[in-house]
Amino acid sequence: MIDLTRSGGLAALTLSCITACKVAVFLVLCSSGLQRPYVGDNAANIYLPAANRLLTTGTFNDSGSLMYSSQAPGYPVFLALTKAFFGERYLAVVVCLQILVDNCVALLLLALGKRVTSIAAGFWAGVLWLVFPPAVVISTWITSETLFTALLVLSIVVWIFGLAAPRGLRLSFAAGLALGVASLIRGTTLLLPVGFFAMACLRGVSKGLVKSALLLLGMCLVVAPWTLRNLKVLGEPIVVQTGFGSFFLQGSRSEYFTIRGKLGAYPNLVREAAQDGLVKPTDAKATSHQRWLLSLGLRNYRLRMEQEPWSLLPFAAWKFGRLWYGTENGLAHRQTVLGLCSLLIVPAGALQIWRWRRSHAQLSMTLSLLVLYFVLIPLVGLPELRYVMPVYPFLTFAAVHLYAELFAPSQNPQPASVVLSSKAV
Repeated sequence: MIDLTRSGGLAALTLSCITACKVAVFLVLCSSGLQRPYVGDNAANIYLPAANRLLTTGTFNDSGSLMYSSQAPGYPVFLALTKAFFGERYLAVVVCLQILVDNCVALLLLALGKRVTSIAAGFWAGVLWLVFPPAVVISTWITSETLFTALLVLSIVVWIFGLAAPRGLRLSFAAGLALGVASLIRGTTLLLPVGFFAMACLRGVSKGLVKSALLLLGMCLVVAPWTLRNLKVLGEPIVVQTGFGSFFLQGSRSEYFTIRGKLGAYPNLVREAAQDGLVKPTDAKATSHQRWLLSLGLRNYRLRMEQEPWSLLPFAAWKFGRLWYGTENGLAHRQTVLGLCSLLIVPAGALQIWRWRRSHAQLSMTLSLLVLYFVLIPLVGLPELRYVMPVYPFLTFAAVHLYAELFAPSQNPQPASVVLSSKAV
């Protein structure tokens, strides 16, 4: 048996070989016409037009194309750069690059295991991530999830390394820069540094406060130019994007969870809300439209409180459950597969993160806050698996440790390659 604790290079090479096989399979399927990059509504209506606009006019949007403001600019920039280099067949290249980005996630999990717990566990977590069906499928979509997940994992891994270092100030700042780039891909993470800062305040550790401040500073330095650009070009205080209103509204009633459901129910909702005085704004401002959508969602919750108050808790419980399998198409067979994948990863990962509170306190607190953050956001809005996918690499990493301990024969001590380290972060 190969001792992975002494073969970090071999472990990395193995992960890269798996990735090379994935790229080769996709290219064969693509050339034979059996597989194509999946272009959904967001890609067709926002990502691809925004990328083309960047190439043709040099601007992301202006007062006449405010619809693009509902999405962050980072992924269209990525698409535009790929198209500029590879021409009209660039979508296949985008998928190949996203598969390579998943390899970067696997290598980061390997590095985290080598530095913090166990290189063997980091390796097997990387392998599982590379073959994890939801991650494999979503890497073939023209969507921001894969790139966003990689940048988030990079930021959190560097942040954990910074916490473990005696000083770690540069690493904390670098983690903030990576988090800023991730926020330009998807604005979900804007409040995450605030959570880490609050955690440092509760612990009362001065070094933790300084590192948290550097994390926040790094993110702000990356995001601020885009915010100032929006203020100047669009005349609106849009930090990164304006999509929360539609996200909140779609999560306010169960019948809106799917595309078919919301398309069928929204016309009646708009008509009834207008009768109550909640009229769709006529100005062209993206923020006005999103505030209106947010108000529609709040109206739904108000009516639920008035008409069926006892349904709030069951509704919240259902949203939490749907978070681990839900899709916007609502297809039962796909949601069943996703639910089974989550069942293998999420409970074990969550349990192991909790168990690390004694032996790896910093790691446990960081990952606990991260998972809680990404769970609460879709619970407020739309419960779908893709919104929590960015934390699955860490849940996988933790689950591997638990499974390794559960299935390791207790009477026969394992070689160093599979024994989990108890070294604290």
